[in-house]
Amino acid sequence: MSDLFTLSGKVALVVGGRGYLGQRFCTVMTQAGATVFSADLPKQSLAAKKAGKGTEPPAITQKNVDVTDASSVSTLVADIVAETGRLDVLVYAATAKAKDFFAPFTECSLEGWKRVLAAELDGAFLVAQATGKIMEKQKKGSIIFLSSIYGIVGNDQRIYEDSNLASLYADDDQRKGEIVSHGAYNTAKGGIIAFTRYLAAYWGHIGIRVNCISPGGMWHPGESEDFVRKYSLKVPMGRKGKTEELDGALLYLASDASSYVTGHNLIVDGGWTAW
Repeated sequence: MSDLFTLSGKVALVVGGRGYLGQRFCTVMTQAGATVFSADLPKQSLAAKKAGKGTEPPAITQKNVDVTDASSVSTLVADIVAETGRLDVLVYAATAKAKDFFAPFTECSLEGWKRVLAAELDGAFLVAQATGKIMEKQKKGSIIFLSSIYGIVGNDQRIYEDSNLASLYADDDQRKGEIVSHGAYNTAKGGIIAFTRYLAAYWGHIGIRVNCISPGGMWHPGESEDFVRKYSLKVPMGRKGKTEELDGALLYLASDASSYVTGHNLIVDGGWTAW
């Protein structure tokens, strides 16, 4: 059975690989036998930095990319294929936070809205297009997008009152507030789920599988105890998730264990969306 989940001999690309979850995804697929490339902006995400995660995981090739720039994306994919001759797995986990990400909705700017959608949706479009061309020639491939429970349900703003999340996830020049996320984040994550289904139907006949993972809240070092308690009360399992609890979902969708699964949104949330 373990052979079903192996990634031995496969080439994988994690876009957003310097992020809090992206770094974990890179490490897990490397341990499963894949040759892994991490692509992201040169600057490590604040969430990963504050969690104490290193910027260069061992055995993983780091590349820089601007997912909103078509030429940057094309160069990234071309370089990987020139080096390895193939591309078997794409994990798209890129995201962005506007400077007014934590502001009340009525005070959010159109500029901030566009910044989030550009990273989440424009980037997904460009990267899927570039990698899809390679996978079409191979007649096989697995594309995995990272969505969220907030692509399915709305935020319960009550649990974020007096939380310290802005200090964990926002740069110093970003506005601090009680609102956990910009409306563009939910919109983008819902769009990712729809985009997943579109591409699954579009590419299914030639062997390219397209799925997404929707995590619930993952525990982050430094989160206030009061916030973790309030969040956990809304979860049937009574706690936040651990990043390693996404490992199985990732390996399942990336490997041949899910050879007949496409267009699926795999929710890993401890039951948050069940009630």
